[in-house]
Amino acid sequence: MKNKITLVLIFIICLNYFAIGQNKQFSKSSIKIGLGIGASLGNKTTGLGVAYNIGYQREIWKDRLRVNPNFSIGHYSSRLLLDARDQYFNSINLETNLYYDLIIIKWVSLVIGVGGVVNNCRGMRGSGGDPESYTEPPTSEYVNDFHFGAFFGGGIRISFPNKRTVINIMPFNFHAGNNDFAEFHPKIELDFKF
Repeated sequence: MKNKITLVLIFIICLNYFAIGQNKQFSKSSIKIGLGIGASLGNKTTGLGVAYNIGYQREIWKDRLRVNPNFSIGHYSSRLLLDARDQYFNSINLETNLYYDLIIIKWVSLVIGVGGVVNNCRGMRGSGGDPESYTEPPTSEYVNDFHFGAFFGGGIRISFPNKRTVINIMPFNFHAGNNDFAEFHPKIELDFKF
């Protein structure tokens, strides 16, 4: 029994040794996750909060151009806004973005992105805020708004050679669309290559 365990351990150590010596080849696909803080504005909603995203990413041209369909959700409130009505709402985005590495220096690049977004904001609006801005006394109401718009973004992409993880520091992430829809989220994103 001890001989079998010893042989298995030697086999695992040898396999690990030879795998380390191999040149790592990753596919052109990856999973992208991100976290950001920011603001969401709409025709009936205004708030500050946190947004999360998850999506699939595929390199489509010379390791510089990537397509990224993704899903994001943000949780917002007007707690820190002094003159806004009491609001608690979620903002759900389905978007497809294109990212392009504009300038590449070794393993760091300046990246820009554009895309399209479909948004749904839903939650509750209550009373509060600046009483002089109301023509009628405010009442609590449920909000469910849909928006269509565009994405614009930019930042720094750090892609270490022979590493599976890529770091994206994206200080500029804007959504803008119909019905006064706008979102701004500085984000940190990680790409996990297959």
